[in-house]
Amino acid sequence: MTIDAVTAATIAAVMGPFTLLLAGHTMHIRWRPRYGDTAAVTTAVGVLAALVLHESPPLVLLPLLVLGPAAAVVDAYEGRLPDQLTGPLLGATALAATASGSIGIRAIAIAVLAAGLAASVMVVASHALGWGDVKLIPTLTIVLGHQGGLLGGLSLVVLLMGVTAVIVGTGTRGAVVPYGPALVFGTVGAAAGF
Repeated sequence: MTIDAVTAATIAAVMGPFTLLLAGHTMHIRWRPRYGDTAAVTTAVGVLAALVLHESPPLVLLPLLVLGPAAAVVDAYEGRLPDQLTGPLLGATALAATASGSIGIRAIAIAVLAAGLAASVMVVASHALGWGDVKLIPTLTIVLGHQGGLLGGLSLVVLLMGVTAVIVGTGTRGAVVPYGPALVFGTVGAAAGF
């Protein structure tokens, strides 16, 4: 399946507001997105859709397309990745991977190792990652492992995390750096072959 600009715009027009609604329902604060927020999220979701749907997308990528942007929005605004999104995202991704056979089972096994490593990093250096990041990493590892993009995904995610840290770090010393957007967008980009 090839996606054109009109299809991506249509998906963005539907998924952008859905993402904002879902993010708003999982936030602790009362949040009313402004026009700039709506435009940015809708554009980001459109780009994600274009990346994922430019060819026949594997089923394992679809949960990340639906729930990942909302998790990224919450992290960007509140500095946390909510369980209400990371739990279903992991479950749906694991089910999709299991349905794809041995490649999916192998990806799940790699994700278990990655989750253990991430939890160890969190325990040893709690300032490096948050527990939300640790809960999101298995999902992203399943997607990247399924798509054969672990090294490329890790490289892209680390690059985006660095950019995020620089941008957030220049504003306020000691600010919480939201890695969720970098994790989600880096994973989708690498899994889609970019």
